[in-house]
This record gives sequence, structure tokens and C-alpha cells, in this order.
Amino acid sequence: MLNILTIVILIAGLAPGEYPEYEPAGNSAYTADLQAAGYRNGYMDPARMMSVGGCLLERDAAYTYSLLVEAAREDGVRLGWEDCYRSFGQQKNAYNRRCPVTDIPVYKDNGVASGITQVGTRRARVCSGPPTAQAGYSNHGWGRAVDFTDGRRTLSCYDSEYYWLKQHAHQFGWVSPSWARCGGPTAEPWHWEFAGVTDPTLVATITTTSTIPIVIEAVE
Repeated sequence: MLNILTIVILIAGLAPGEYPEYEPAGNSAYTADLQAAGYRNGYMDPARMMSVGGCLLERDAAYTYSLLVEAAREDGVRLGWEDCYRSFGQQKNAYNRRCPVTDIPVYKDNGVASGITQVGTRRARVCSGPPTAQAGYSNHGWGRAVDFTDGRRTLSCYDSEYYWLKQHAHQFGWVSPSWARCGGPTAEPWHWEFAGVTDPTLVATITTTSTIPIVIEAVE
């Protein structure tokens, strides 16, 4: 059984409602540091993970995510989550549900006026709904992606929670990757990623003198 260590992180030198700005280093999830350290997508070491309100994420992503959610709450915006970290097995199951193997008819032109005739079937994956990455290729597998909800359902392009994220998520190092943005064929307004920050020492150093309590559970 996993031992859960509850850590109360307190942000130094800030008045209530004030947060540092974690300018994102890129336009999508930053994973180069995890790959360089030998971590594998979908097989993240529990020692590197933290749970924020049940949302399991890589520790740097978890830290800035906790600040983002707290800032939204202070603005009267409720942000929930549907998916955070997905193990390799969980991602594989998600892909299989979205893209099941299906028997597809195979037709042949019979060369007469009656047209084509079915001559058999072939098995292939048929996907429905928004695209789902195969296991090992989703940023959920690095613990650096969250699918947000309004507490009841995943966000749409017209929700006030989505507009709040568009205005403020970058201040915490979180971005909507280009493929997920509204207006495109693969829009997923609920999907946001931790893109790293331009100054990594902002998340590397966690101080303990404070005014703003944020409860994070570290998975050991």
C-alpha cells in the first residue's frame, strides 16, 4: 500500500491572492527533463508524483497546478478534473475504448450495372470522438496534463472556466497545446499541459514561510 505524506506548502512573501508568474517555456508539455532523468511515459516513479485533491501529477506540474486551482477559486471559478496522470495500462485501455478493433466490409466492383459487391471483411481500428493517443505517447503518461471540468463535466469552448484558463493558465506555466485549441478539428478545450517554466528554479525551490496554504499529498 502506498504511504501518503501530507505536505503543507506555504508561499513566502506573498499577500493572500497574490502568486508569482511562472511563464511557460514552450507551447506544449515539457518532458525533456523527465526523459533525460530516465523516466518512462506511463511508468512514472511514485516518488516523483504528487496528488492535489486526488489529481495525481508529476511534482513540478502538481505544484503549479495547485497554485492555478487556488487562484481560480479566489476568482470564484471552480475547476475540477477528469483525468490527470494515466499509467501505460490506463492509456492503453482509453485508446482501445475510443478506437476498438472492428470488422469493416470489403467491397469489389463486379463490373456490371448492379455496382459493387461485398466480398468479405477486414479487421481495423475505428476511432470515434476526440483523438486519443496510443499508450506511451500521451502527456498524461508523464503526469503533465490535466483534463479540466467545471465540477460536473469536461470544459467546452464556451464555458467561463475555459475563458479563465485562457487568460490566466500561462501565469502558472500551463498551456493549451495548438492541436487542442478551440476552432480546430481536434479541439479539446478541457486539455491543458504543464509546459515547464522559463526559470526552473521557481519550482525547484519550495519555501516554507508563508501566507497561502496549499495542501499537496506526496506519494512515496
